[in-house]
Amino acid sequence: MSRSSSEYGSSFRSRSNREDELKQMTMETCHNAAPYCGYTSQPRKKWMVLIMSIVGFIVCMTFASIYGLDYEGLREEEEMKEPMFADVRNLSTYTEEKSCGRRDEVANVTIWNDVVNKTSSLVEDMFTIAIQTYQRPVQLNKTIEHLTERKVPSLYEIVIVWNEVDVDPPADYMSKHGVLVRYRKSEKNSLNQKFLPDPLYRTQGILLSDDDWNYNATGDLEYVFQQWRRAGMHRLTGAFGRCWGNNEVTDTPIYDYKCAAGTATAWS
Repeated sequence: MSRSSSEYGSSFRSRSNREDELKQMTMETCHNAAPYCGYTSQPRKKWMVLIMSIVGFIVCMTFASIYGLDYEGLREEEEMKEPMFADVRNLSTYTEEKSCGRRDEVANVTIWNDVVNKTSSLVEDMFTIAIQTYQRPVQLNKTIEHLTERKVPSLYEIVIVWNEVDVDPPADYMSKHGVLVRYRKSEKNSLNQKFLPDPLYRTQGILLSDDDWNYNATGDLEYVFQQWRRAGMHRLTGAFGRCWGNNEVTDTPIYDYKCAAGTATAWS
């Protein structure tokens, strides 16, 4: 059978199309005469972008360092909010017991450590009684006799703060149990004289008292001092004697400053 010219044309076109599909495509090259040119890498632009990024980073860091937040200052404020504690050394030969609060917390660490260094050479296992008096010689003598009548093992000396500025105090003397009774004349009559430092103190423990306070010298003074050494050396501790007993009507404990013979004594 003969084929028509149209069939020959279609077969030729299909054959030529298959040949075009199997043929490798040629790469177009860019030359001066071509109106359009493909993209080629330009190293100069990459370096410009890198340089601009570095410059921008430096500018941002400089701006932040000048106008940014002061993190060091904030860190110091946070650290100052925390309580500071002194480096309190163990001045007592006893083992410290657990305390109820922050025993070693102080307002100023420098002042506290300076005091510790100045007083660390003083006697630790004995104490001094400082008694302030003014124009009551009879009462004073009774108090001194009461304190020196019996031996208190840890009592080092008794210092009488003499507030009669116009009258010379008696001479110092040694008691029969070896306790020095020393008189210290005040420069002026003031209730604060007994709180002033005394360069002649030789003990770390000072019991402040008045000429009308009579403590139980048979055992209470020694007991209280040892308890102070055990748990109170790093704080101010009061020592006002109070007697306690039972109310006969209500059968409840009562406290009184006027102690009768044979009553127990409490210490604050």
